[in-house]
This record gives sequence, structure tokens and C-alpha cells, in this order.
Amino acid sequence: MLDKLKNMFEAQKKIGEIKKELEKVTIDFSSPDEKIKLKMTGTQKIIALEITQDLLSVEKKKTLEENLVSSFNAALDKVQLAVSDKLRLKVGDLKIPGF
Repeated sequence: MLDKLKNMFEAQKKIGEIKKELEKVTIDFSSPDEKIKLKMTGTQKIIALEITQDLLSVEKKKTLEENLVSSFNAALDKVQLAVSDKLRLKVGDLKIPGF
């Protein structure tokens, strides 16, 4: 019982450390056509967004919307992969199911 509590407290401590580390991680992503670039933190917050001038016309509204959604989702996938890798490294030794 005490071992389980010790492991739980150790896991909470490591998760807190991981969260602090993830706040410092940044992932850069560019759309395939390089017209949209965004930067996201490991905590999945967008901190920068660049859009090329040619996508800002009214005629290109639908393309811009589609590119934004696609770019955001692709960047989010990259962030989640980075988070997963960090979690695996940090808590793998705690014998927590699923890690």
C-alpha cells in the first residue's frame, strides 16, 4: 500500500515537471505550400501565426480557412507526439499502465 502511494506521489511530481518542460517546448509547422506557418507550445497553445499576403484576399477565404484548419491539426499532431515522447521518457520507470 505504501509503495503504491509513493509511486502515486512520484508520478504527480514527474507530471508537474513534465508540464513545466512542455511549456518551454515549441513546435514549428508550415503548411505544404508554405503559405501558413504556426508555432505551438507543448501545452498546445498557438503562440505565432503567419499567413502569406496572397491568402488574405476575399476570394481566397475558403482556401485560407481550409489551410488554417489543416495546419492547426497537423501542428497539434506533432505536439501530441512530442508530449507522448516526453511522458514515455519521464514516467516509463514508474510502471504506470499505458506508458
